[in-house]
This record gives sequence, structure tokens and C-alpha cells, in this order.
Amino acid sequence: MRIGYFTETYYPTPDGVSHYLRDIKKGLESRGHEVFIFSLTGDRNENKVFIPHSVPLVMYPQYRLPVNFFPFGLFRKIKKLKLDILHIQDSFFMGSIGYRASVNFNIPIVATFHTDFSKMKNTIKFLFSKRAFDLSWRYNLYLYRKCKMVLCPSNAAYSTIREGGIENVRELPLFVDTERFVHSVGDQNHDNFTIIYIGRLVEDKGVRTIVEIASNLRDMEGIRFIIAGTGPDERIIGDLVRKKGLEGLVEMKGYVDENEKIKLLGSSTLFIHPSKSDTFGISVLEALSSGLPALVSSDFPLNNYCGNEENGIITTDFSDIPGTCSEIRKLVDDREYFRRLSEAARKFSVEKFSMQSHIDALIDIYSDLIAKKSQNI
Repeated sequence: MRIGYFTETYYPTPDGVSHYLRDIKKGLESRGHEVFIFSLTGDRNENKVFIPHSVPLVMYPQYRLPVNFFPFGLFRKIKKLKLDILHIQDSFFMGSIGYRASVNFNIPIVATFHTDFSKMKNTIKFLFSKRAFDLSWRYNLYLYRKCKMVLCPSNAAYSTIREGGIENVRELPLFVDTERFVHSVGDQNHDNFTIIYIGRLVEDKGVRTIVEIASNLRDMEGIRFIIAGTGPDERIIGDLVRKKGLEGLVEMKGYVDENEKIKLLGSSTLFIHPSKSDTFGISVLEALSSGLPALVSSDFPLNNYCGNEENGIITTDFSDIPGTCSEIRKLVDDREYFRRLSEAARKFSVEKFSMQSHIDALIDIYSDLIAKKSQNI
């Protein structure tokens, strides 16, 4: 098959979608399929990656805006490639390009619902932000209704899309490379109890809560926090750390590449993820695969798969800082409880979230849609 992916971001841009597509491209190519990436970010030197001219987004420079909103050259390229299937990863510029290409060239199209940005309207503020998010969400649903199928990474995401009036929806969990994220946390990490967050630094991820938690745990010996990632809140969080006098307790790492991320997870003890806006949470799954229990909100998507102690996940109400701190103190004090969670975390990620089974499912979906097109179904 010749498969075209349309996305706002691609590797090495530091976000979950870009890393997901890098792994999917490699996995599909290893099985003999041809994969073409159309993105606003990425490495222009990578084979079969096409990036139109763009400029950085002012408030979030790791993302970009197109210079030309009518990329006729890109459409000519798509037509020339004679693609069999198109797969959009969002409903923004590149997703819209993918949809128009599907209509113009009669190519079946699939969408994946990665980001529930309808939940961001109360946390990301700018002039007319609420109106902008409402309109964007309505357009997202409109575009996804036009697709042959919408894939959702979790049951929560599936429910959100079905509530939006879209019927042809399938739940397809994401995956983790368990051969790379393999470190198993042991007692050697427990004496230097390191709590780590890796992800975007934006208000809807709840990262400021981590600083409040650190402030309430400053009395504990051997505990430390690492916050890794970039985003609009990076300076705000750094200022908050300094204002509370936590420089020796909380380390701001900034952007970390894949190899450094693996090393950080391997030397840490507990993963913390206060976000309430995730449709899946790939960074949490990477931590679980590395043997780190994860402290997440009670409505985190991965909670749907099995009970807490069966997956290495501890749920908490992050608005209750003292209660959350109590959960962390229990993990520090009860080494046997922590060990059980660490072992369950690794087992859960390996057994439930295989990259090969995910790619098998994609190939089946693509093949079925291509066959239906040939039969005019």
C-alpha cells in the first residue's frame, strides 16, 4: 500500500503525535508498505516527508503556521504519488489538506482523534479564545464526519467522538516501544526518590500543581522532582519554582530528546501526570513500560483498561494537594507496595499495548477500505 499521513507535527517535534507517526512509518515500511508524511514540522531531509513553507507560532514556537494557505504544489505532489489511503491526524491545516485530497482524487480517508482541544478552552486564554475553541471543535466534528472511519486511542475519546454525532468510530489504543523503554525500577532508585513529569508545559496539563506538591513535600529527605518539556508555561513554572524557593528540590530540564527521556525514566522512581485533557497519554505508557508507577487523575483514559494495582497506576484528585501528597508518602514508605506497582506497570504495558498489534489493526482497516472502494461500496 501507498499511505499518506497528514499532520501538523512530525518527528523530531517534541510531542506524542510526532513520535507516534515516526514509529508507525518505520513499522509499516518494515512490512513493505510505502509511507508518505505531509506535515508543517519535521526533518526535511527524511525520505518521503513533505513540509510546505511555514513560520513559527508566536506563543508556541515548536508548532508552525503555513505561509501559503493554498498549496497547489502540494496537491500536485499528492496526485502524482497515486496514494491508496489517506490518514489525517487532526482537523487543522494539514488535516484539511488531506480531506480535500481525498475528495479531489477519490482516495479513502481515515482520521485519528488524538487531542481533545475542546477541554483546553478554559485553560488556554487569548482574545476570543472560547469562541475560537468552540468553532474549532465544531469544525473538527464536521471534518471527521466526512471520513470513512475515525480511530480513537481510548474509551473516553471514543465516547467523546460518538457524543459528537459520529457513528463510524473504532477504539484503537496507541502503543509503546517496550524494547526501548525497558528499565525496571528497583530499590536503588527508592533511596533517591525522583518524581518526574515529561510533556508539554501548558496549563491544561496541570504542571503547576506539581510545584505545589513539591512545596508540600519539602520536609521529606531524598525526594526530588524533575519537570521536562517545553511550552507556553515554561517561564511561569520556572518563576513559581524560584518564588517558592524550590530550586534545590525541583529541576527544570527543558526539552529532552528521546534518548535522554529514556535515561531520565530509567533513573527516576515515580511518574506524575496531572493532566485532565489527554485522550490517551503516551508519556504515561512509556513510564509504565520503564517500570515506573504513575500518579494520574481519576479520569485518566488508561484507567479504563483494568484496576489500579493491575496496571501500576495510582489515581488521585490533584485539586486535593494534601491528599495527593499522602499518596506519594505511602509510595515512599511502603516499599513492598511500590514494588508490586512497578512490576504491574511493566507487565501491563507489555501485554496490552503492542506496537505490532496496533500496526496489524491499521493494515486491516486500510485494506478493507481500499477493497470497498474497488467494489464501489
